Amino acid sequence: PLCVLSSLHCTFVSSCIYKAVGGKVVISFDDAKLQEDNELRWTHNKQRVYLKKGSQIKLNMLNVSEDGSLILENVQKDKSGEYKGIIYDCVSAIRLAVVVCVSEPVLEPTVMVECVEKGVNLTCSPMSKTEVVSWMKNGIITNATGAFLHVISSELKSGDHFSCTVSNQISKKSAKEVKPVCSDTDVNENIFIFGLDLWWMLVILTGGGSFLLILFIICLVCVCRCYRRNKRKAKGKLPVNYFQKHLSNIVFVFRLRTDENIY
Repeated sequence: PLCVLSSLHCTFVSSCIYKAVGGKVVISFDDAKLQEDNELRWTHNKQRVYLKKGSQIKLNMLNVSEDGSLILENVQKDKSGEYKGIIYDCVSAIRLAVVVCVSEPVLEPTVMVECVEKGVNLTCSPMSKTEVVSWMKNGIITNATGAFLHVISSELKSGDHFSCTVSNQISKKSAKEVKPVCSDTDVNENIFIFGLDLWWMLVILTGGGSFLLILFIICLVCVCRCYRRNKRKAKGKLPVNYFQKHLSNIVFVFRLRTDENIY
């Protein structure tokens, strides 16, 4: 709206001044100065909340500063709406109209994964109708919007991760990244250990373990066979010391008999 009277100054704000619940809003007349003998009025949704005539305050439902600014502290949703202020003096009037919109900050969203035939369904929740959703794939913003996202199997690769961001006019929060893995899709999550794929690592460990087991069995068989062979030899052959001892006894007896025959 336009004011045609030269003695009437108007300021209108049609769009909302957005504030979070619990925030502070200050609505001022900009460069206008409130004089002591001026009349000041404030209304909220057409209901009068403040009235000052001269030095007398006749109605004071909201906090107003000395310069006539309306101060809303710890605002709640019921403080949303249109605020109008007017300053009168003896020759002119200054009018102000502002719309205040109070909203709750968005909650941290969560991405839910649902495996379906030939793809994956991703849902970003919770969210309300006034919130905007955007999606990220591998850290890059996509063109997808809305709380629901369907990804076909051909567009999924191993290690792909997704996240959603929910925002409104006063706040923005992002969900933790998820890696959708479904058995009936082509999506497979590779886990790497020491730079090798988990499945290859399992194959290597299994093969190496089997080789060590076979080697151990072979060594055990060889030891047993050697033990049995030595045991059989010990039974069929007397020790060398045994023969040397008895041979010396025989020689000694033979010498004694020989000496007797000589004498």
